[in-house]
Amino acid sequence: MLSWQCCAGEGRDTPHADVVDGQQRLTTLTILFSALRPMLTQTEAAGLTALLYETANPILGTSNRYRLMLRQQDAGFFQTYVQNTDGMDKLKNVSTANLTDSKYNIRENSLLFLKELTTLSPAKRSRLAQFAARRCYFVVVSTPDFDAAYRIFTVLNSRGLNLTHSDILKAELIGTIHPSEQEMYTRKWEATEDAVGREEFQELFAHIRMIYRKAKLKETLLEEYKKYVVPAGTNAADFIDNVMQPYADAYEVIKTGTYQSLTVQ
Repeated sequence: MLSWQCCAGEGRDTPHADVVDGQQRLTTLTILFSALRPMLTQTEAAGLTALLYETANPILGTSNRYRLMLRQQDAGFFQTYVQNTDGMDKLKNVSTANLTDSKYNIRENSLLFLKELTTLSPAKRSRLAQFAARRCYFVVVSTPDFDAAYRIFTVLNSRGLNLTHSDILKAELIGTIHPSEQEMYTRKWEATEDAVGREEFQELFAHIRMIYRKAKLKETLLEEYKKYVVPAGTNAADFIDNVMQPYADAYEVIKTGTYQSLTVQ
């Protein structure tokens, strides 16, 4: 079993669902299949392509679609360099100079898979593809809406699993926003995190806590955030618009600013 997935969809028979938590494992599995594909026989490669991309079926009324869609700012990159048939060959030549953290990680993980897979014999690569496709399982927790999905996400991920405090806060705060605006504020949150950088984003939240608390940390960062920064009843949209984003802008100015000292005569 690879992991559990928490998804919000319209029902058991709906082919589309938004992954609230677990997309990293799905992304990794997709990268593995894509890296294996050019190293297998033509027939085996076609089998993997079917797991990555669904072709239109006029009888069922379905259209061409990628089986996994990343968030908007990463989807095009992922499709071009990972999911498309010749994407991995192009990925080797992509410069890392202007890549966001997420795109950089996609590139590095893909190239690592390619490097390691070349050390396996053709027979072992074929067996690995078969094992991953046939013997890896996900436990899927499906909910009818985002509110329920975020509540389940928070419960299942407050037991010491490898999530950042900002990940949990994101789930809790965006879960309180009206469903019609959740996608917009999710994009705002993720765009801010991309602009600052994932590690620096955690530092930013520590600085914001200090601004509100004005004392050294006595409990966990998450506990003090809930007490002093975003207590119950906080307007989550207001926090994102008027606290997180402005402080992120200020943090970026401070972090990247250069100051030339003047020589006093």
